[in-house]
Amino acid sequence: MKRLMVLAVLLVILITPAAAGAQGGAIINELRVRLWPEYDRSELLVIYNFTLAPGTRTPATLQFRLPAEAQVTAVAQETPNGLFSVNFKSNSDGEWQVVTFEAADQTGYQIEFYVPIHFLDDARHFNFIWPGDYPVNTLVVEVQEPSQTAGFSSDPALPNESLSPDNLPTHSGAFGSLGEGEQWVLDVNYTRATNELTVSGQPVQPSGGAIDNEISTSAAVMDFFSRNLFYIIGFLGVLLIVVGLVWYWQSGSSVQSWSGRKRHNSHSETESVSSDGQTYCHECGKRAQPSDKFCRACGVRLRREDA
Repeated sequence: MKRLMVLAVLLVILITPAAAGAQGGAIINELRVRLWPEYDRSELLVIYNFTLAPGTRTPATLQFRLPAEAQVTAVAQETPNGLFSVNFKSNSDGEWQVVTFEAADQTGYQIEFYVPIHFLDDARHFNFIWPGDYPVNTLVVEVQEPSQTAGFSSDPALPNESLSPDNLPTHSGAFGSLGEGEQWVLDVNYTRATNELTVSGQPVQPSGGAIDNEISTSAAVMDFFSRNLFYIIGFLGVLLIVVGLVWYWQSGSSVQSWSGRKRHNSHSETESVSSDGQTYCHECGKRAQPSDKFCRACGVRLRREDA
């Protein structure tokens, strides 16, 4: 019974970290939202770049609500070798589309999707809504103007201005922290007399590096182990416990059987004279000389058939 209780306690200790890692609440350390209207489509390209806050347990299953009409093109993880695609699922939930994937660790992640822009002659309008899926320690938003843009405005204002690698004006702002369930909305208006795209007929590479779908064998193996580390450790721990208990029980049975055989042999050696005529001590089993009356090894008086 005690053995079973020990086994149960060890199982709980080993399994608890894995469960906590899978179910712990996620916190986004920094969420950088990049909005690129009319970049390579006549739509708005939305890019999420984010990292998980220190202390967030991983692996963690993440769910992001996107507009129902969103077209998700990529979910990727940042690695030293570039961006690698992450498997994801997308399900409709009323006015939202829910994208679900697993974050293996606290490295950076990227989500890309397209949503419509509202056109009225030369006027353009779009809005962005962060629905508050997770707490965010720092929110940073930037909007890149397409070429030949005039009358750009946003609410709230994006006070910082710079040039993108394509030499396009970029407006950005940092908006501090947001709580879970706290929405954040941005409205953008501008005018443009052309429908020419910023990048025409070229594959989009918003992060500056291609998303490699052909992961090498070693990278795939490392990715598998990083995603399932808690479960692998738990399985190995349980396996070691089972092997240890089996060895313990078997070794106990072996000692008991050996002791029984020893006692049996000792009992058989209480005969002072063997079948070959030799005299042996009934106490320690040592052979005695025919003339001995006492055992030379333990000193006990020898039993003889003629005594």
